[in-house]
Amino acid sequence: MNRQIRILLIVFIVCLLAVVGNLTWIQIFGAEEIAGNANNKRRMVEEYAIRRGEIITADNKIAALSVDTSSEYRYQREYPFGPLYSNIIGYDSWKYGRTGLEERYNKELLGKNTHISVNSLKNLLLGSVDKGNSLVLSVDSRVQETARGALGGNKGAVVALDPGTGGILAIVTSPAYDNNTAVPIPGRDTEAAWNALQSDPGFPLVNRAITGLYPPGSSFKVVTATAALDIGVAEANTKFKCEGELPVQGFLIHDFGNKSHGELTLIEALVRSCNISFAQIGLRIGANMLVEYAELFGFNQELPFDLPVAVSEIQDPETMDLVDIASSSIGQGEVIATPVEMALVASCIANNGEIMEPYLVEEVLDPEGGALLKHKPSVWQRAATPETARVVNEMMVKVVERGTGTSARISGVEVAGKTGTAEIGEAPPHAWFICFAPAEDPVVAVAVIVEHGGEGGKVAAPIARKVLEAALSI
Repeated sequence: MNRQIRILLIVFIVCLLAVVGNLTWIQIFGAEEIAGNANNKRRMVEEYAIRRGEIITADNKIAALSVDTSSEYRYQREYPFGPLYSNIIGYDSWKYGRTGLEERYNKELLGKNTHISVNSLKNLLLGSVDKGNSLVLSVDSRVQETARGALGGNKGAVVALDPGTGGILAIVTSPAYDNNTAVPIPGRDTEAAWNALQSDPGFPLVNRAITGLYPPGSSFKVVTATAALDIGVAEANTKFKCEGELPVQGFLIHDFGNKSHGELTLIEALVRSCNISFAQIGLRIGANMLVEYAELFGFNQELPFDLPVAVSEIQDPETMDLVDIASSSIGQGEVIATPVEMALVASCIANNGEIMEPYLVEEVLDPEGGALLKHKPSVWQRAATPETARVVNEMMVKVVERGTGTSARISGVEVAGKTGTAEIGEAPPHAWFICFAPAEDPVVAVAVIVEHGGEGGKVAAPIARKVLEAALSI
């Protein structure tokens, strides 16, 4: 009998220890995971009891604010400009989740970040947060609005940045969407509109500027020219012969429109965007060095940025044959790039061969307006010597002065640019233009893509010109 009592006691003690151990684990190790579970309604109600900080443009326009709905989820988002910034800000919604900067800087916007100010210290000591911190963007509303208007109803994207700091001045994708649609505040029935967004064949929820991957076409020739000059396989006045087609291992490379340019220098080859000359240049450079320079410009690299960016790619040199090398040299083959990557290519030449780390958030401010965090510009990649960058700069100026990029000319301002007409089978080509200005002391670099737009010089260059003008006027 005593033995049975002892066994029962042992079983009871083991069960008790298991319960105590489980509760202890939950309290010490599992609390944060449970609190962070998206299905934890209590956590969501607590978060929406906090007035999220505002998101403010560089020129002091409030692009996101919180309004008191007097509902269970008390403070909810209002986006005064809707589609203008939706691809940057994303949305904060108790029903559909968070995206964009709302997701990336969620802790800061809720005042739960680790950066301490007098106000955040007070909240920490009192155990409560009334209002979160605000974000100040590098984006300027005047440049953003111009970029959106210039792109119009075309599918595509525009990116403008300061090449000296990496600060994004504008980042537009089209088609866009109204992020207010994701916020079902009391009295606003958004379900039908939200479902329509999800099924829209134009994919307005896709941020083409940072996740769209396209063959860059001739805009990539800036990379090829830089590599050739930097490693010494060609100089600005080295001559090449273009007979309209170039046979490479049984494959014929043509110029756009089957043009024949005759004898050209490297300068003229860029000015006239000669595929034949640049295929020859690429073959001189070779697979290893071509890929190495593309990677110095940011290809095959994770891009440091406030938002997730798709990786721009160039083929592994070990798998390249001569046709692959020639095709990659003109931005075709297996080369794909995001618009933000091509803006960085332009910014590299503008910034003496250095690529600054791109960013969207300039400052994080506490509720009283005190600075908690300020972005410090830093070099991300060094892709060319200053001398090489200077020569490519001068070549790109000539592209705009008298070459394929004349539609980007601005009176009284020297603009440097490069067109791209990326061929994609039987469909109309993508239209590209990358550029910067003023060429002698650049303050803005721009990349434009118009999906299936045709020739870059005719379609993308005029859009880029308007964006340049807006950025130069601020």
